[in-house]
Amino acid sequence: MDSQEILAIHSILHLIFHRNKNQHHGAKWWKWLSVLKRATLDLARSGAQAHLVHIVPRCYVAFSTVVADNRFSSLGVVLLATLARLSKVTGISQELKTQPGAIRRKKTGPVAKEDLGERVIRVDEAPLVKPVKISRPESVPEPAETDLKRAKSKKSKKKKNAIDDLFNGLF
Repeated sequence: MDSQEILAIHSILHLIFHRNKNQHHGAKWWKWLSVLKRATLDLARSGAQAHLVHIVPRCYVAFSTVVADNRFSSLGVVLLATLARLSKVTGISQELKTQPGAIRRKKTGPVAKEDLGERVIRVDEAPLVKPVKISRPESVPEPAETDLKRAKSKKSKKKKNAIDDLFNGLF
């Protein structure tokens, strides 16, 4: 285990922490970034890595949610890459493979079959009625063709730019 490498990892985590604390300090995954940052500093100073076996899997789950959020996916990828680098340097990835119970999931009771409901068939009792065409009263004149042409020409006279020219053939 190289302490210089661990200090480099801590430096990356510290920079991520410092840059993003105002925006993300209330997020659920932020707690695990803070815990990981402190654990890497303790590891670099004292060399004790026993508690990292429990921290790394939980950080992985937390940072995966950041990747899943499209707005901050690049931040999540950097966090996961840093976590992978830390687990490789410390050898935790090998320990996790040999310890299947490093992180235990909560056991739930037997899963009940989900109630999907039942299909309802609607029966309209009203007879089908043909639509009735309503004619205009003779006092209301039909719009003139020239009015329609003016309305269409007003719509097409809007200013066009280079972007419109690029996408003109698509529509």
